[in-house]
Amino acid sequence: MKLFIKICGVTNDYDLKDLIKLDIDAIGFNRDKNSPRYVSLEFLESSSKFFNKKISPVIVFVNESREEIEKAISFFKNPILQFHGDENQEFCSSFNLPFIKAISMNEKDYMNKILDFDDAFAILLDSGGQKIRGGTGKTFDWKLIPKEIKNNLIIAGGLNSNNITTLIKNYVPYGIDLASGVESRPGKKDIAQLEYFLKIVDEI
Repeated sequence: MKLFIKICGVTNDYDLKDLIKLDIDAIGFNRDKNSPRYVSLEFLESSSKFFNKKISPVIVFVNESREEIEKAISFFKNPILQFHGDENQEFCSSFNLPFIKAISMNEKDYMNKILDFDDAFAILLDSGGQKIRGGTGKTFDWKLIPKEIKNNLIIAGGLNSNNITTLIKNYVPYGIDLASGVESRPGKKDIAQLEYFLKIVDEI
């Protein structure tokens, strides 16, 4: 099975133009105002013209209103929604679009939260908390990855060229989500570093 690869936290056209050319599945835009990778509606609108059928745009929200979500996704033909807040399944499903639900593996009841979202396109397991929901650059304990879960599991948090082989060989996730591990600074992707990372993944 081909690994689902998402690059998240894109903030500029220069990176976007390079990313579109790569063998990846999704590109993420962060609408959380507390994130250093936050992007405006104007940037989303201008970004929409770069997308093709091969790569899906993913819009990331944290406890955002329905009105703001609908504004953000209106620029794209086939967006995937990603929810990083306290949204329930009813709310996430109500847009009639595929969605990813992020679950913090630092929370004690992470297993119950995973089971609550059986309609999700995928569950993203991350190391975030209440203050910083994602893009922490820190891994969680991969031994906590539930093997019995049938959901598509995407792993995020501190992934880089030094640890990706261990993750894929030992835990065989459905997908991976990269942000800080392939950046020169928050919001600026290091394309050479990313290409090296993808080469490693391709050879596993």
